[in-house]
Amino acid sequence: MTINSLSAIASTVVTGLGTQTFNITTAGLYTCAFEFTIPYVPAGSSANSASTAGQSGLQVVVNQNGTPILTLGGASNNPTPTQPSLGGSCQIQAAVNDVITVVLTSANAVDTYPNAIKGIINLFFGIA
Repeated sequence: MTINSLSAIASTVVTGLGTQTFNITTAGLYTCAFEFTIPYVPAGSSANSASTAGQSGLQVVVNQNGTPILTLGGASNNPTPTQPSLGGSCQIQAAVNDVITVVLTSANAVDTYPNAIKGIINLFFGIA
């Protein structure tokens, strides 16, 4: 069994790309919500909103036992150049021993710098 890197009783602070995991010990409905700040081009800067240099390519995928439940961002749906954050939520009906993962990936170099991606994941039993 994988060690939990997500908490079901407190917010989990995440920096950088990678995978956060939670093993279900109590069956039921879980809510997974997240919000990440991402590199962006501020409106009105010398690199205006038409510039995509340094644009984030963050993709967040919430999986249940390896099956995607929610996918945001990524290669075909990159965040816009002036989008400062990426967030979402989903409900998951889980059984005992199911594994919920939140996977952060990016093909863009700007997202790989230390602390380029920062955010919070909330996983809790029940509905928000």
